[in-house]
Amino acid sequence: MVSGDSEKIKSWERLFEAGLKVTAHNQAEDAKYYPLRKQFRPPAPNIAKASLKRDFEVGLVYYVGDDVEQDRALCGLDKKPPTAHVFKEALERKRKILEESGIMKELGFDKKKGLFKY
Repeated sequence: MVSGDSEKIKSWERLFEAGLKVTAHNQAEDAKYYPLRKQFRPPAPNIAKASLKRDFEVGLVYYVGDDVEQDRALCGLDKKPPTAHVFKEALERKRKILEESGIMKELGFDKKKGLFKY
């Protein structure tokens, strides 16, 4: 992208908007006055499940679609980021570490079904 070019990078805008949604924390009025009544969160909150699943299956937390690939190409980068998404042997090692350390079991991820148990 050339300096001064007014074309916006779509994926950055979407990432920013998603970040705003994720960081908004709505707390019930009762929880403010009675914090011990607040429900405890599960090991993997619902908002993180899709990212964790994608990380385990593909090796990348965020989605890399056509628009992201185009934006990376505009910036002079490889279309795919140099992560486990590209290096399959690294992804296999990462999966092995996550399984052997018990992290995936603790999070309740069933790799055969590709779903969380809760």
